[in-house]
Amino acid sequence: MKTSSSIFFVSVLLVSVLTGVLSKPYFTDRVFYLYEDTYKFAGEQDHLVTYHSSTAGPVQVLTDDELHRTVIIDGQSYMIADKSVPYSTKFRVTYPNGHVYVVERIKQEGEEDYPPSALVSAAYPDYHFKRGMPGFLFLALGLLIFGWCSFRYEAFQDFMFRLFPQRLMYENPEPSDFYYFTSKVGGIVVMIGSIIVAFKAY
Repeated sequence: MKTSSSIFFVSVLLVSVLTGVLSKPYFTDRVFYLYEDTYKFAGEQDHLVTYHSSTAGPVQVLTDDELHRTVIIDGQSYMIADKSVPYSTKFRVTYPNGHVYVVERIKQEGEEDYPPSALVSAAYPDYHFKRGMPGFLFLALGLLIFGWCSFRYEAFQDFMFRLFPQRLMYENPEPSDFYYFTSKVGGIVVMIGSIIVAFKAY
């Protein structure tokens, strides 16, 4: 029993560390979307920033000056001009075909190949964001350990029994076989639930 428990906790520890290391970029890298493609920072040279996606070609952003940027997608240049004034965020987006759009608060949608709001998001790192909620991974780990203890350890099951207020209604109450059975079943359910919770992080 001790051997299987040791294997379980060592496995949980290794999986947790591995998940944390492999998931770190997902939760910490700032990204933006063009269509369904996710882009993140790849490098910067002079005034040219490059963003890569695993599902599409690169996007480059050329910073002309503090108020003007050019987003380059598939060799096409989209000009972004910051026309913001105090208390009002506004951008002018000029497409290669000459169409001009005004984007306010990154909500306006266009009918071009790329929505103007998405181009503004690509041009300004302030509108890139981090993905996921890593707190769910910690919650999942706690649930997994709780479920395993409920399933595996009679001492833990007895401890949980003592926490039930219903036992105060009886003199010298003792957990029944049915209680131990439901504890094991509950532990299995909680462990399965911990996997679902872990996926919520992404």
